[in-house]
Amino acid sequence: MNQQLIQAAALLHLAAAVLYAAASAGAVFALGGTRAGADRVSRLAGAAGLAVHAAGIAALWAAVGHGPFVSRFENLSSYAFATSALTLALVWRRPDLAAVRAVSYPVSFLLLGLGLYSGAGVSVLPPTFTGVWLVLHVCFYFLAFGTAVVSVGASVLILVGKASGRSAAGEGFDPEKLDGLAYRYGGLAFAFWGIGMLTGAIWANNAWGRYWGWDPVESWSLLTWLVFGIYLHLRRFYAWKGVRAAWLMVVCFTLAIISLFGTSLVTQSIHSVYFRS
Repeated sequence: MNQQLIQAAALLHLAAAVLYAAASAGAVFALGGTRAGADRVSRLAGAAGLAVHAAGIAALWAAVGHGPFVSRFENLSSYAFATSALTLALVWRRPDLAAVRAVSYPVSFLLLGLGLYSGAGVSVLPPTFTGVWLVLHVCFYFLAFGTAVVSVGASVLILVGKASGRSAAGEGFDPEKLDGLAYRYGGLAFAFWGIGMLTGAIWANNAWGRYWGWDPVESWSLLTWLVFGIYLHLRRFYAWKGVRAAWLMVVCFTLAIISLFGTSLVTQSIHSVYFRS
């Protein structure tokens, strides 16, 4: 393993965290649509942070010889990267929904900061962490988390706009646009999460000889997916929207955090290697 590459990866991740912090500050100051300078800072810092972050992941990948999905640092980095990439793509396509950056970029910064705090050490690939099904499994969960962040970001802005009396078009708190965004990305999170579980079950059968074992991580993951399904069902068939739908998305996202990060820290399971090292 190349120690210089590992050091370079850590420095690149640190630089990306600083840029995400700048993008977060710019996005918060730009809320309201009247601060062009802050908006420009957020756009440029977010794009630069994503580029530097990609270089950091590439350097770490080259150093350790496997994808970024084994250690705590690698997983937090990957979830942060997916969140920022999806945010940048969304804002590029829909500048009128740029306010969601005020939530998603801070999430990326927080994840990357926690990863750096835990230490960007060398990880060894366990024998069972092989095969295309594992790659699909982790990639779909990265996508599920990133889309869930966008959805909960739109939901949080709905709640903030309602509480502050700023629920008006043109201020970044347009409730109709934000509600539609939360619904669409909540649906994507549900789909990606489901595919992640399916591919994970196939990988588990190849690795451990069973598709499903009611492991704590598996059980919480299933619960989270079902609650996302309830969210979509209530929206589609019972016309839930606005504030109450936003609160339900906050519950969904909280369960996602517990499923992806919490269970591996506080329970013993065959997934423990995924987030404890």
